[in-house]
Formats: sequence, C-alpha cells, structure tokens
Amino acid sequence: MRHEDRMDHMRLAWLRTVLDRMASCAREDCRIRANAQALLDLKRSRNMVSEHHAQRWEKLLAMDAEDLRKALLAPGAQGRELRHAHLFAGVFPPREQNRILRDIRKESGGGNSGPG
Repeated sequence: MRHEDRMDHMRLAWLRTVLDRMASCAREDCRIRANAQALLDLKRSRNMVSEHHAQRWEKLLAMDAEDLRKALLAPGAQGRELRHAHLFAGVFPPREQNRILRDIRKESGGGNSGPG
C-alpha cells in the first residue's frame, strides 16, 4: 500500500472512532466537537487557516453527526482533502489517544504517524 493511501486509511480509522464517539453524546455537551471548535478558533486567531477553510469547518462542525460522518468519510478527493486537514487530532486525552492509535496501527499493519 502506498504511504499516502496508508495515511488516508489511518485517518479514516481515526475519524471513524471520533465520529462514533460524537454520535454517542448529546450534541451540545459533546467535548469532541467543542475541542475541534476551540482548535479552529485558535488557528483562526493565529492566522493559521484561511478564512475559506475556517468557514467550511464552521459549517461542518454545525452539522449533525451523521451528515458530518458522510462528509468526512466520503470517497474521492473532497473527502480526502477534509481528512487531511481535519480538526480532531487532539480531541482525546493523551493516554486514550495513544491507545486508539496503537489499535489503528495494528489494524493497518504498522506505522508511527498520528491521526493528523
């Protein structure tokens, strides 16, 4: 498997985990969505994201869990672009994130890269 494909496979696995957790919590109380929004706000305040990209993510984060899942897991270039620049890399505490990444790496046959 090419490196780019393996990385997309790992991002898909990471996002499935994130989206599964998001679907199981009340939208307004969901820490994952709040953490992603906080990261977007931080990137905006430091001019680390274009306004176009920021507005796109504002719309995505406002979607219900199922529509967000469809957008992020969509096949093709648009889905891959969203996965490449997602805001969910640090939404879990470090210990939990490391455990999830170990499981993903086992499933994908190795690799040391993170969810981003």
